[in-house]
Amino acid sequence: MPTSPSEKKARRKSDNLVFFICFIIAAIFWLLIKLSGVYNETYHFKVNYSNVPDGKNLSRVIDSTLDVTIKAKGFTILRLNLFENMKNLNINLKNMGLMSREGNVYYVNTDMLKTKIGKAIGIPNSDVKFSKSTLGFVLEQLSKKVVPVSANLDLGFEEQYDLYENPVVTPSKIKVFGPPSILDTLSGVFTQKVILKKVDADRKIGVGILNPAPGKLQFDPEIVNITIRVEKFTESSIETPVDLSGVKLKIKTFPAIVKVNFQVAQKDFNNVQPGQFKVVPETKGVNLHIVQELHLVLTKKPDFIRNEWITPANVEFLIIK
Repeated sequence: MPTSPSEKKARRKSDNLVFFICFIIAAIFWLLIKLSGVYNETYHFKVNYSNVPDGKNLSRVIDSTLDVTIKAKGFTILRLNLFENMKNLNINLKNMGLMSREGNVYYVNTDMLKTKIGKAIGIPNSDVKFSKSTLGFVLEQLSKKVVPVSANLDLGFEEQYDLYENPVVTPSKIKVFGPPSILDTLSGVFTQKVILKKVDADRKIGVGILNPAPGKLQFDPEIVNITIRVEKFTESSIETPVDLSGVKLKIKTFPAIVKVNFQVAQKDFNNVQPGQFKVVPETKGVNLHIVQELHLVLTKKPDFIRNEWITPANVEFLIIK
């Protein structure tokens, strides 16, 4: 009985499926055979150094790259290529035996890295080869300088609230360790920037130091405290006579009594007294026979007020003969 076209088409699809399955199985076996083989693979690493010994600074890197050849099975190499960082090699100088060549030039023996790399990969140390026997770098002896610390603040306050006094940094000075070439020009340091909004109470903040030469300077301590005192302020005013004791000519001002306006913390409001203020006319370099008005200046005030202004700011006067 002849085969129908639909049966031929179904048989062809079945044959293709069998061929595809056989191909996949063969490919898997081929891959397993290849991955079970041993290969040499070379990786090009960028070398990074960390944990420089106390009292020294890494000023220059002589050997910044290293080629590492690994002898391992294909399975291991595939894992390394897929899941490991095979571009950067981090060397902890704290755990390495540093050797000195001349001056400030130091080096480490790469043989000391074989155990670390072999253990991490899971292969014998003898299967790890390096393109260089040593890695060199320059370590400078650090100098010390004591400098003041300034607070770097960006503050926003709730309505009527403000700083009661300048922020206090504790300690006010710190030790800075670094190359003499940098310390010679360093007169002070700032804290990291602190941003606070809607402040309405005292704050004490621990903050790090802003490093003007990252990687070259070290600080002791690395953290300082900034204390911020905040109070609620109100506007007030007080009347006081214009003091004419310093005027050479005998004059009379109009008005004779003026108002000093200012802001004061609510806690200090009752401490404001008229005798704490002194307003005088500005007469230096002024020809009293020509001008008609004198500008007023506040020459005495209590330390706890701020943002002062006088009304009126100028007064008319009359010379009394």
